[in-house]
Amino acid sequence: MKKLLLPLFIMFFYYPSLAQNKTPDYWKCNNKSGGSWNFGRAPNVCDVDQFIDASYVSSVYGPAIFDDSKEVTVERARYMSEVYGLIKDTARYYIVSRKPEVSEEEILEFIQAAYAIGHQESYWSHYRIPSNKRFQYMRGDYGHGHGIFQVDDRWHFTAINQGRGANLILNMVYSLEEYYDAWQRAPSQSCVNGERDWRARARSAYSAYNGGASKICRFTNPKDKWARNDEGFRLKYDDRSWERYVDDLDREGYLNIECAYNEGENCKKGVNEALPRENTIYRSSSLGSCVFKNDGQEFFCSSANEACLFTKLNGSSSSYSMGVFKDFWDEYQVQQVPDEGLCSEISGIYSAGTALEVLKNINVRKTPAGEKIGVIKSGSTSQIVGVDISHPISQDRYYKIVYGKEIGYIFAGNKSDFASWARQTQKSLTYKLYAIAGDYVKASDSLSSVDDETIDLEEGHVYQVVDSSVEGHKLFYILDVNGVEAKFYAGNFEAVNISDFFTLSEKADDEDQAPLPDDPKDEVRYGRLSKSIWWKKTYSCPATSCSKGPTFKGPKLTSSKLEISEEKLGWYKATQKGKTGWIQAKYVYLY
Repeated sequence: MKKLLLPLFIMFFYYPSLAQNKTPDYWKCNNKSGGSWNFGRAPNVCDVDQFIDASYVSSVYGPAIFDDSKEVTVERARYMSEVYGLIKDTARYYIVSRKPEVSEEEILEFIQAAYAIGHQESYWSHYRIPSNKRFQYMRGDYGHGHGIFQVDDRWHFTAINQGRGANLILNMVYSLEEYYDAWQRAPSQSCVNGERDWRARARSAYSAYNGGASKICRFTNPKDKWARNDEGFRLKYDDRSWERYVDDLDREGYLNIECAYNEGENCKKGVNEALPRENTIYRSSSLGSCVFKNDGQEFFCSSANEACLFTKLNGSSSSYSMGVFKDFWDEYQVQQVPDEGLCSEISGIYSAGTALEVLKNINVRKTPAGEKIGVIKSGSTSQIVGVDISHPISQDRYYKIVYGKEIGYIFAGNKSDFASWARQTQKSLTYKLYAIAGDYVKASDSLSSVDDETIDLEEGHVYQVVDSSVEGHKLFYILDVNGVEAKFYAGNFEAVNISDFFTLSEKADDEDQAPLPDDPKDEVRYGRLSKSIWWKKTYSCPATSCSKGPTFKGPKLTSSKLEISEEKLGWYKATQKGKTGWIQAKYVYLY
């Protein structure tokens, strides 16, 4: 896990030799104002418009802004009640999205931990309007800590520049991502007595969150240099002093968290949804994402990227909100928008199949903005296998690329700065998964052409690629088959099964063109989960985008071995007690 963020501003420990960015104290901190060490008003605050639009803060987060012009006791009670609901809803939204099978007991314990983090880091301080009448937000630790959970600009420079520190909901979700990783590891540690040892689990996760992954049991050592941080968290976790300011402990927040997380507008709960509205992305389990147009009184829907769909229909300057498609809207016409070319209205988008050169060192992640798996170096080239646009306004873009033997996502800028992140290239590829025009491939099976079933390939035979194309998530090759050009299906990038159909090959001599014998089957091997893992979900195919499979138990829960029958792209196909699924090889110890 990457270096962790956001310790308490007055107790922040900081390793200069490891810092990723040497941002100056109070960087981009305009019109700094002081405060007081109490809920909602911790010092200091600086202009929010250095990172996000002040009018957006006013329209979306108005109830969660502390107004210094009001009588402080009354204003604090009002502010605390509003923020109480937002922390509760955000923590619930986050853990359920990461762990759909989570129990209600664990949700409530995770929420309490989130309350304590906010108290420890900032006294629940985020947005404030001080005497200068400007929209400002909390900056701790000489300005390096941003917002309610104190995202540090030295360790999380890109996230801060993207506004994730200044945006209240994004600040909490980004920080809970760090805390949750430690929360999941804590039950397997010697300082925690199982997953339902909630108090120790919360403290252990905070130790790692505050001090780094190796410090997950720091709270048990009163002689540690930063023991006072753990003691501060314990006091706040046990005392729950925020409850003295909240008028209703069952209170929920006023925002739809999913809408706010996607940076939509009109995100307040209780908006009249009797009639569909324009400038709203409606999600449907059967139709995908849908946008309503009044002029034709119909919905336009797509199962592909919803940000591209919205931009194509409404442009990039419109504000938007999120909603759920209602069954009783079936009176309206629904038109499915083709996936192909859906993102063409967004400038500077490179399509799947393009060779990409990165122009700076960029983290490669399992999912957009998710867990880091490596860094692709500046000047490296790779193949794009998919594109993800995060939302219509900023048009943040993530490319799904080939990275070694894995496939991952890189952030590649927004509509304003994408040209400085990556560009299309004709250079030779550093990372390559599939063939392009002029390459050679070996057929893994006796496939038939998708256009003419009378044209077959010979298994093990090598063919020259005339052209390759990506249609949605599917790859196709046009091959030279005995002087005839024919089109063949070559796999699906979502399933990461390209090598099941073709493998890259050198040009073969005439005598090598006869069909090759079958590759030997992988021999059965045995292993177990790593000792630190209690259990791990598997997948139906070798990719996290595949559907979930059965759960494998670790050595602390069972002595049953894993029987490994296949290896592909850093994954094992394994069986434990009759249950079979794909699991990443990094979690497995082979005997």
